[in-house]
Amino acid sequence: MTDARTDSGRVPTTRLTTVSARGGSVSFDVPTGWETIVLPEDAGVVAALEPDRSGLFRTNFVLTAGPVDGPLGDWQRQIMRHDEEVADHLLLDHEELGVGGHAGSRRLTTHSTPARESVTTESWSTVVDGTGVTLTANVGTLRLTEMGPLIAAVAASLVVRETGCVPDDVPGRVPA
Repeated sequence: MTDARTDSGRVPTTRLTTVSARGGSVSFDVPTGWETIVLPEDAGVVAALEPDRSGLFRTNFVLTAGPVDGPLGDWQRQIMRHDEEVADHLLLDHEELGVGGHAGSRRLTTHSTPARESVTTESWSTVVDGTGVTLTANVGTLRLTEMGPLIAAVAASLVVRETGCVPDDVPGRVPA
């Protein structure tokens, strides 16, 4: 489980269903009725998009899981440099906390889409057995308060199991 903030005290009224990646080693809940995209297992990507909003930005959750070199801190610095240099993301907040049952971090950024919509992005990341796992929520900034309880519920549902997070045939990996 992820240390997500639930300050509002409101419980999301949306029904949630669990999706998984990496052979079930990573799972999280997404709203029932949202479009779910699951790439082949070895891709380690799952996305959920809210129903069409007549051309407006669709809130979405994206889970990525893949091999990384080094510890969480090194990987996070690489991501932050990329965001600053390429994607023009403005870092609003960063904190170390539990993610999916492991040491991790949470980042809050904002950026503008090509359609000039302001988007707020909240990401939770961890590294387990050489696999970097990130759950990202993207929401139109003006809807952040409305979607906050749902984002917190989805983040809190993230589970990262060590078994199966990386293939057993990775050189240097000691079987459990």
